[in-house]
Amino acid sequence: MNQTETTTMRQMIEGELRPIMESLFQRVLEGGLNLTIDGTPAYNEKAQFVGGKVINQACYTVLELLKTEESFKQLGDIIRMVSDMPMETWGILNGISGLYRLEKAGLLEKIVDEETLEKLKKSMDWRTFVDVDNHYALIHKPTNYYGVAFGIARHRELLGWEPEGHSRHLIDRLMEHIEAYSGELCFMDETPGEGRFDRYSILVPSELASQLLATGWEVPSKIRTMLTKSAHIFLQLANEDGLGFAYGRSIGAYGDTAALEVLSAAVEVPEILTEDEKEIAYGYSLKLLRHMVEFWYDTDMQSINMWDKGRKTDNYRNKNRILGENLSLCMQMINSFEHWEKAGYADHEICSDFSEKLEKLDTYTYVPFAVGEFERGLAIVRDGQNIWSLPLINGGQKYYDKDPYMPVPFQNLVLQGVPECTHGQLIPQLWMEDGSVLMPVSYIKKIVPGIGEDSMSITCQMDAMCRMGEGIFVSGSTEMERSLVDNSIAGSSEEAQRPKRVEGISDEVRYTFTSHHIKREDTFTVTGDNAQENQIKKVRLVLLTYSKDARANGAMVQFGEGVLSRMSAQGYGDCSVSGALNDGSHDTPHGRLHAEVVWETEPVLQDGKLCVSWMMEYRDR
Repeated sequence: MNQTETTTMRQMIEGELRPIMESLFQRVLEGGLNLTIDGTPAYNEKAQFVGGKVINQACYTVLELLKTEESFKQLGDIIRMVSDMPMETWGILNGISGLYRLEKAGLLEKIVDEETLEKLKKSMDWRTFVDVDNHYALIHKPTNYYGVAFGIARHRELLGWEPEGHSRHLIDRLMEHIEAYSGELCFMDETPGEGRFDRYSILVPSELASQLLATGWEVPSKIRTMLTKSAHIFLQLANEDGLGFAYGRSIGAYGDTAALEVLSAAVEVPEILTEDEKEIAYGYSLKLLRHMVEFWYDTDMQSINMWDKGRKTDNYRNKNRILGENLSLCMQMINSFEHWEKAGYADHEICSDFSEKLEKLDTYTYVPFAVGEFERGLAIVRDGQNIWSLPLINGGQKYYDKDPYMPVPFQNLVLQGVPECTHGQLIPQLWMEDGSVLMPVSYIKKIVPGIGEDSMSITCQMDAMCRMGEGIFVSGSTEMERSLVDNSIAGSSEEAQRPKRVEGISDEVRYTFTSHHIKREDTFTVTGDNAQENQIKKVRLVLLTYSKDARANGAMVQFGEGVLSRMSAQGYGDCSVSGALNDGSHDTPHGRLHAEVVWETEPVLQDGKLCVSWMMEYRDR
């Protein structure tokens, strides 16, 4: 066995993560309010939540790692330094969690002076984003913030800052939302029914369970059920490379820690995982931790890197948040370790048959997220060390037309979406005579999975197209080519970000997965005014890939190096290949892509039908 296989989680935390955390503590202490990290001011108006995250990480570092009288004084200085900073939502929850750690150690009043503590009592309040008089309604926040509000309220109660009671109301409101929008399937839509089932939908029950466990409450049966389903998704995604979630926003480093958080919470809550599943979860978690410190931590930058050297994340996690992201990612690893420690696994080694256990996991899995007017779900395919995620979801307002939410197969370091960009890869693009671009991405009426011994098919019915709100990125142009925006929604930024339904074109999509092959077939039915062929100006298909040495030959492209070996298309015309640009338009969380392949042609309709397809072949990793 190599070192990676024999290292325990405690050894990983002590040997790999501890030096990073101690270095961060010293830099925060010595840099003061003028601290910069990789040229970016640590404290700036776009650095959301940073004050609370500083408190949380500093409290852990002093109590668990440094443990000296000098460091206790230094901790008090740091907390005093950030106590005047604006505190909001996640920042409050982070900060109050750190203060509660001090309280449990009997050191809160020794380390934090009375004046500073009084400031924090006022600023660290969940009522800053909850309207108590309006049935505890959230104020301009997505519904997952009920979990944040609960955590803050519960910690305030435990610290003696307010009487008990509010935390119960807040958890009840959260459960009401889960019942309304998740139902029996138990996956939480981050929006009020728009269909944004992404990383956070899988992650949220672990955050809730962690808060409940940390504050002495039982985990309700509904949240246990949610956590069980989320944990089994991550078990199906377990791999040797320590790679996590592959689609949606805020992935990359946070896609990895999502797996850590879910699996570690699941192991502490009794009777969620079997002993065999715990072994898989533990081995996968160790590999995730190693990937965090070896890949995401950039020694040249002395920082987590999600922004440079070809890497890119969404605007929400922009580089202005560099200090906060370093602190919170460290603490997510620590929180996961503490779950495993409580479950008795801190000094455990990866089981000798870890690889064999991975090979025995189901090859094909389909997980339904929602039923009703529109269906949502996730298909997972395990083909050797290639693990594909096919999300059949809708990004909802703001994200429905972005690459990371497209209903296509994703795999880290193989096929990934470009954050905040719309190339529309691997989805048919219908370029219309009026200048708009229509795509089958949002209105999935029915999903029919078919799982066989050697293959899986996923068939989707879409009764309308989606008009792409911000257009399609075209390489070589000076800006994105914009599709038209209805006058009725112009001037309303919120409405302009919602999916725009276009009637008259429906689509039946069929994905077929077999070993080393993925096929997508689309059958469009065009009716009404759109039935005239000249209404659809062209049909276009785009592939973005890390594979190298691309050679186009008619409608087929081959790659000499990389996981993807070739892709052919029918009904899209011939293809052309271009190299990825270095302007950020081809950067992904894991680095810059190598090639863009484009097929486009005038469509050929027969009896109101347009049939197109593509076939992708890939190598073993």
